[in-house]
Amino acid sequence: MAEKLDLTTHEIPTAIDDAALRRRQIAVSYIDGDGYPSVSFRGSVHVHGPQQIAIWVRKRDSGLAAAIDANPHVGMLYFGAGDPGPRALTIKGRARVDETQNDRVYAEMIAGEREKDAERNGVAVIVDVDSVAGFEEAGPFEMRR
Repeated sequence: MAEKLDLTTHEIPTAIDDAALRRRQIAVSYIDGDGYPSVSFRGSVHVHGPQQIAIWVRKRDSGLAAAIDANPHVGMLYFGAGDPGPRALTIKGRARVDETQNDRVYAEMIAGEREKDAERNGVAVIVDVDSVAGFEEAGPFEMRR
């Protein structure tokens, strides 16, 4: 049976908030404007709250930020065997651009990602997470909204 969704448990922030600093990244998938799946690694992914993940997207008018207008469903995959927190996470949710969160999301991502968009041309994308399937030392776990 799935647990109630709470991204602050199971050491999820420990695993993904600074994954890029450990040479790990989060793969984010979405459906592009042509209807094809698109997957890219994102170093700015971090827990934004108990049921939200934030991503700083450097291109506000194309790619992920543009595609989620038509189809907000996204998936994320993390693998970090030997790292702190869960070894693997599969996350599903609905993404939206939220410019009111630009300051917070920009400030909370790792410094290396901020440096890649020092002019702050990007935009905050907030993912309302629907489910997480994970695997940690104690075994598998599942959470749902």
